[in-house]
Amino acid sequence: MELKLCNIVHDFGKKRILNTINLSMSPGVYGLLGPNGTGKTTLMRIVADVLYPTRGNVLLDGQNKDDMGDQYRAQIGYLPQELGMYNHFSARDFLYYVAALKGLTKKEASDRIEVLAQTVNLSGEMDKKCGKYSGGMKRRLGIAQALLNNPSILILDEPTVGLDPSERVRFRNLISEISNERIVILSTHIVSDVDHIAKQVLLMGRGELLRQGTIKELTNELQGEVWEAHVPGRLLAQIEENGTVVNVQQTDTGLVVRVVSKTLPVENARMVNPSLEDVYMHYFRRG
Repeated sequence: MELKLCNIVHDFGKKRILNTINLSMSPGVYGLLGPNGTGKTTLMRIVADVLYPTRGNVLLDGQNKDDMGDQYRAQIGYLPQELGMYNHFSARDFLYYVAALKGLTKKEASDRIEVLAQTVNLSGEMDKKCGKYSGGMKRRLGIAQALLNNPSILILDEPTVGLDPSERVRFRNLISEISNERIVILSTHIVSDVDHIAKQVLLMGRGELLRQGTIKELTNELQGEVWEAHVPGRLLAQIEENGTVVNVQQTDTGLVVRVVSKTLPVENARMVNPSLEDVYMHYFRRG
């Protein structure tokens, strides 16, 4: 299976939101990383077929998605940033409703709902009204609805918003388990969401795909440019002028500073291995 984005451009009035996006994807997890407002959601809406690009095409195995119509949409699972729910529906009723929209039979829906309720850890909460759900529970329900039709292309826009740390780990494990047989596009500005599971990381800024590669490829680009130093607080401003500060930790004797810099930032700095967070800050330090 191959999903290709060919010369995708999207304008909103006179403003260009996406500028000539070209991308080829096969089964696996693709982490779409970038600050808020860089066009990630617009791109995902185009792939999910809920928004038409100004120019360009989306191809699945060589076929234009517009020509495929329902055949393409049947292969999509989509979790938007804001998922509308009927507050007076129970979670179970909501999933039955979505399953009907996706064309599942009642038996198919029933079987999938039971499995997915367990998968997203909502088995004991399925008869509770959606309006009574917490933000994290609504997000887990949203993940379940995206998986109802067992999609071959799963599109997740900020899927871990509202999840507590244990739920985030459970989510990452789930995505990793199911990604061998499907394309998963996961948009986030939280580096840890993709750090351990992404086949490829896509760095997106100002409507453009800035860089694409494996985590190893991206971190290797900063080899020899990431440092840590134990310094007095008065030197922090100097370090910030000469590099990109990734992290500052307060200690009893001063600050431990992690910084990306092409040159030695302070005399006692030691070189350390780059991380994906270092890469993110290197590209997006100006937002």
